Amino acid sequence: MKTNKPIDFRSIALPAILLLVVCLFAIGSSPLFKTNPWNDSNAMLTMGRSLINGIVPYKDVIDQRGPVLYAVFALGAAIKSTSFFGVFVIQIINVFIVYWLSIKITTDLDVNKKDTVWIGLLGPLALLSTSSYSFSGSPEEFAFTSVLYLLYVVNHYHQEVTQITMKHFFLLGFCLSLVFWNKYSMIGAFALFFLWTAIATLKKKEFFLLIKIIAFSLLGFLSISILVLTYFALHGALNDLFHVYFVQNLTAYGKTDQSSLMKFWSLLFLIGREIGQHYIAMILIIMSWLTWTTKNNKQNIEMMMFGISLVFVALQHRVFDYYNLIWLPFLAIALMRLVAVLMNGHSDYLTRRLPNKSHFYLLISALLVLLPIVNNTDLTKLILKQEDQSVAHNSLNAQIKFGKLIQQKKTGSQQPSLIMLNSLDQGFFLSSDTLPRTTFFHRLNMTYDQLPQMYHSFNQDLSQKKTDFVIVKLNFSLDKNVKNINKQVNAVVDPHLRDNLNKNYRIQATAQNAANESYALLYKK
Repeated sequence: MKTNKPIDFRSIALPAILLLVVCLFAIGSSPLFKTNPWNDSNAMLTMGRSLINGIVPYKDVIDQRGPVLYAVFALGAAIKSTSFFGVFVIQIINVFIVYWLSIKITTDLDVNKKDTVWIGLLGPLALLSTSSYSFSGSPEEFAFTSVLYLLYVVNHYHQEVTQITMKHFFLLGFCLSLVFWNKYSMIGAFALFFLWTAIATLKKKEFFLLIKIIAFSLLGFLSISILVLTYFALHGALNDLFHVYFVQNLTAYGKTDQSSLMKFWSLLFLIGREIGQHYIAMILIIMSWLTWTTKNNKQNIEMMMFGISLVFVALQHRVFDYYNLIWLPFLAIALMRLVAVLMNGHSDYLTRRLPNKSHFYLLISALLVLLPIVNNTDLTKLILKQEDQSVAHNSLNAQIKFGKLIQQKKTGSQQPSLIMLNSLDQGFFLSSDTLPRTTFFHRLNMTYDQLPQMYHSFNQDLSQKKTDFVIVKLNFSLDKNVKNINKQVNAVVDPHLRDNLNKNYRIQATAQNAANESYALLYKK
């Protein structure tokens, strides 16, 4: 184990300011932009706003993400409930924790302490600078920090897991709990680490040490878990928590009729897709293992944690690009290692080519600024505060127009109700300043066969006119003829819902945000 060298915090000022500026244009929730347009982030903010208004997740309103993620967005909503500004504040804190961990990792790499504050920027760079970051606000974004802390601890103790202190085991249990109650499919690296630790301890026959490790790790895990379970117990929603977060996600989301062999074959292709989406990152990670193993110690446990992380992502039966963020902490530490090897192994060359390291610092700064723009094309869909359209010609016409129409139906303390019938929340709850009043407020990414109870709930709400407004998303331009628009709406709505929708609702307004993004607002008859 190495002793961390003290850092002069005055040296952090300039790179920290640079990092803050980068966050302003790389994070979709930034106050530079009108809003974060990602449906997942909007859904989580709606859940967070609901939570601080006494609406209980899984019981009063259903979504499939974890309670810790709802709590993060609830904290953001508590700061500011009418925009993403509060969420942005939480994201900034998360980025700077990543930066702090990266400085600690860099310090362990035996580079000059003046260089650590600049090399440490490579940690946030791995988080912010790929297409996986998208508009920001994913579960993986917040879990990134916990996995990076795990990598810091493992490497700080040279992968001698039995030498790790009980304080770190407590914090690792704490981090595991954060990830588990955020999105449990992301716990792969932690699962492998604790299994490896148990085997290593038993091999050495250090049974008392194993008991201590279990006790402190469990104490850390329970510190979050008890809060979660207590909240749902007090609201009579423990059964709802376990049914939706565990049973429903395991049995419905991604359910298929494939044979075991076909599932394994599909798993291999999904892992291949993860690698294909970020093959340069994969090359850099492998290079870091080769160079750092040669110079220092073996990376067996880290390699296995990385492999199991890829498997756990693929076990979700599909791979959206933002899923990959959970294994990109391995890229963060890889970049820091490669730079450390370069600096320590070729210091004379660097001294000649990069006087006072200023050119080297400039290169890291340039990469931090440019890579989000180069890699993350979703940033082109963000709309600056004073503009009407994004670089990619996307607008918020529907959210602005429908938000005003929905707000007009408010009477005193009575707010209108709203359902997103064929898509996730697209920001209409935020733009109309409303909260869910039905169990299912948007259509989760599940078919009728996968989650029939969601469609039954929709049908009941539509048949009894329990919801005032219905919004339908169409991935094409709308016809100008009203009859044809009705046909277009019917075509994209699940057949089980069409009769009650047509019987009890009529189109009140339409709007188009882009060539492939239109919306119809329906109001009860």
